[in-house]
Amino acid sequence: MNTKKMSIKLLIGWFAIYVIAGVIALLFEYGPLKGVSLTDVKTIYILEVIGVLLSLSLIPLALRGFKKMVDRLDEKEYPEEKIEKIYMTCSWLRLLAFFVVVEFGVAFYYLINDSIGLYIAAIGAICSLFSFPTKAGVENETGFY
Repeated sequence: MNTKKMSIKLLIGWFAIYVIAGVIALLFEYGPLKGVSLTDVKTIYILEVIGVLLSLSLIPLALRGFKKMVDRLDEKEYPEEKIEKIYMTCSWLRLLAFFVVVEFGVAFYYLINDSIGLYIAAIGAICSLFSFPTKAGVENETGFY
């Protein structure tokens, strides 16, 4: 079990969230999506509700739900390969939850030209800091040193 490789893979995924958010912003600022916005009030309202519900459901799931799944994996007496698979699957799902919230928030900000999208993206970004992948964190959660 190489916890350093696992943490590097997860770190790349974590940084990809912000790189892709930057690409989305660049596409709306300078690229082919420049000037694209929604004006239908009903559509904007539905997207606002979806954005808030996404952030309210995915962020707690990412912070605590997947954490509970990997707590004390070493005490469950699984083989090392199964522990690694469970841990990586849960960690990627956690990153996916943050990815959805941040990317939706950035795209939503540009689509409706309102700050609620920035709030959604900022909440997702701040909460993702609590899941920053490190070698020590992987060792602590998997029990491998």
